[in-house]
Amino acid sequence: MTAMRDNHMMIRPIKPRDSQTGTAGFTLLEMTIVLIVVGLVIGMVAPLIGQITDSTREKSTSVRLDGIEKAIVAFVRSEGRVPCPADPSATPLGEERNSCNSTGTDDGIVPFRSLGLSEEAVLDGYGQFISYHVDDTYADNSLSAPLVAGGFCGVADNNITVDDEDGDDLSPTQEVVYVLVSHGENGFGRFNPSSSNRISDTSGGDFEDENADDDDNFVATKFLHEDVTDGPYDDQIAWSTKNNIANAVQEFGCSSD
Repeated sequence: MTAMRDNHMMIRPIKPRDSQTGTAGFTLLEMTIVLIVVGLVIGMVAPLIGQITDSTREKSTSVRLDGIEKAIVAFVRSEGRVPCPADPSATPLGEERNSCNSTGTDDGIVPFRSLGLSEEAVLDGYGQFISYHVDDTYADNSLSAPLVAGGFCGVADNNITVDDEDGDDLSPTQEVVYVLVSHGENGFGRFNPSSSNRISDTSGGDFEDENADDDDNFVATKFLHEDVTDGPYDDQIAWSTKNNIANAVQEFGCSSD
């Protein structure tokens, strides 16, 4: 008779992995090397991400400033004057003051309601209100329409100055009508809602402080680090002259400029 075969299967034991051969998984040394490489990559990429974020906020601020200026031009076209600033402590927020011909009332935040803008449209890339300073002569609500003799173009006033870092006037022959200021990431000099006082208005460098002291003098320059003379400075500024506004409104400027 044929011998009976064993019906039981032979189970072979699994051979333990030889930690010296490295045929599976990671050794402690390999894991350490991977972590070091990842750390180096993160260290190199993090500053680039920060730069991209800063650039995005700066561009967003520039876009908001441009939108506000276009809204001001539309307001001049309709009303024959620029709007007064809005009181940051008023309710509702965003309505222009009835008049702005006294000290302090020619400063405030952008009157977004009067310009037909949303509140978000007058916040800079850091979520802070953009400041608005006006030469009250051009915000006089008794002015005629800009196309009428003696109206907007007939005004002659040159109170506001915008200087560079060397103190040179950036608009020496033209009247500056208004100045818009984003107070940057540090926010020194900004207004907060429910308060007419500026925040940390003397905590910046000399140039930032100049943009927050409520007078008619402003400084527009490049960004400055804290350890640089007159730094820190991270403000972004936009301003317009009478002639620039008239060019945008009636396409041929003011003949007096």
